[in-house]
Amino acid sequence: MAVTRAPAGVVYTPREVCEPMVKLALGPLLGRRELRICDPAIGEGAFLIEIVRTLGDALAMPYRYVAERCIYGVDIDPRAVATSRAAVEDFVGARIPALAEHLRVADALACEWPMRFDALVGNPPYIRQELLANKAALREFTAYDGVADLYVYFIELAHRIARRYCLIVPNKWMTAAYGRPLREFLAGANSVEGIVDFARGLPLFADADAFPCILWGTTDAPRATARACRVTAPTTVAAALASAPIVQPTWAADPWHIDDPADAELIARITRRWPTLAQVIPERPSRGVVTGCNRAFVIDAETRARLIADEPAAASLIRPFIKGRDVRRWQPAPIDRYILLIDRGTSLPRRVRAHLATFRSALEPRPGDHVGPWPGRKPGAYRWYELQDPVVPLAKSRAPRLFYQDIQTAPACCLDPTGELVPDTTVWILPTADPFLLAVLNSPLYAWYARRRFPPALNGAVRPKLEYMRALPIAEPSLSLRRRIAQLVTRQLREPDPALDRELADLVCDAYALSAAERARIYADGN
Repeated sequence: MAVTRAPAGVVYTPREVCEPMVKLALGPLLGRRELRICDPAIGEGAFLIEIVRTLGDALAMPYRYVAERCIYGVDIDPRAVATSRAAVEDFVGARIPALAEHLRVADALACEWPMRFDALVGNPPYIRQELLANKAALREFTAYDGVADLYVYFIELAHRIARRYCLIVPNKWMTAAYGRPLREFLAGANSVEGIVDFARGLPLFADADAFPCILWGTTDAPRATARACRVTAPTTVAAALASAPIVQPTWAADPWHIDDPADAELIARITRRWPTLAQVIPERPSRGVVTGCNRAFVIDAETRARLIADEPAAASLIRPFIKGRDVRRWQPAPIDRYILLIDRGTSLPRRVRAHLATFRSALEPRPGDHVGPWPGRKPGAYRWYELQDPVVPLAKSRAPRLFYQDIQTAPACCLDPTGELVPDTTVWILPTADPFLLAVLNSPLYAWYARRRFPPALNGAVRPKLEYMRALPIAEPSLSLRRRIAQLVTRQLREPDPALDRELADLVCDAYALSAAERARIYADGN
């Protein structure tokens, strides 16, 4: 699906998305001729054109009449406003002077809206919170959270200024911690008529990492039921919106999950029965090392040998350096890469200092009062020869531990039996060498659970972010079952054998007391 991208987090919306959204929002209103419809982030005008087309065709009214009387909107970008006005006029084939007043340059979240609209439809900008320059106006929103992305506030805005709404936004608000105030607000308003999550099944924006969902509702008529589904196979937006099944949601401030009923029942059962990873291993997983300049701190075997030959004391500071792509099932891939693990306050051997000095301009931290470009690293309380961020204790530790990837296309967890490896930030460190847990994190059951509870990434991958991973249910197998799993894991660690994977998968299912039907569901899920 072709799409063009604009600056400042704006993703322009294809007609295949706009048309069914507009029809969904306006459908209950089409018995009335005088309607006022708003797009709060008009972009290139795609939604405005579909509003004109839908109302004109449904009510047998001239497009020009609809454009003059029914569409309103704002955008913070003057170019977008000019483009939208021109696009609407081109579509209706006439100049529309009223658009100069109805389509304005303004900040939708801070401006004074002159009226309440019959419906609001749109694709708000997907701007991450760290890029927001001024959050003062946002603090007035009930859905405010200090790290919430901008689109969150447009959902609440719809409730303030419109009777109906249909918005396409990232799905992250449904489960992310920053979405909790919004979820609580929506649950209290009881306005949601439907949610369709497209994050894993249909690429609506070909060149955008958006993970979208479409959310719609009525702000002045509380709902007892809603339509909800997660798209997992190719379809059209129109078909997905029309076929979403009716559910009786129990939505509140906690994460909102859209599950197949059988999936929901299984997840609820294993969640009730078993403790979480956080309860089994109280120490939090940590991500690896941030150097700020890999070309200085990451060296090859030849450089390592030379540094140690010249100064044997350097050996204690040089550790094998593992990246996410090196994490495999059971064992990490062989690596020929090392890191100079120089934490705050480390005494620096002479030869290591000389090596780093060749990169000094790229290593210097930027002074806090510096204005303009800087050739070195970010500001911070570190010396030019130290790693940019403090090294977390788990990264420095030499205790055996497990590694798993920050972005996973399939289960991939490996054991570092010596504790010698140091990971980068694409790897998570789990402070245990438990073979049962290693088996769980390499199992089809884990993959199935992760696809339903972890945030999505590109190409069907998932991201086991900390709060989601720590909520993973961990079974408590019998001693005999634990021993059998440990025996097979030990064999996999010596020499991985794909033939043993299915036996281990079955044993993990035994540990979770899964039925034959539940196992069939797990194994059919793309494993």
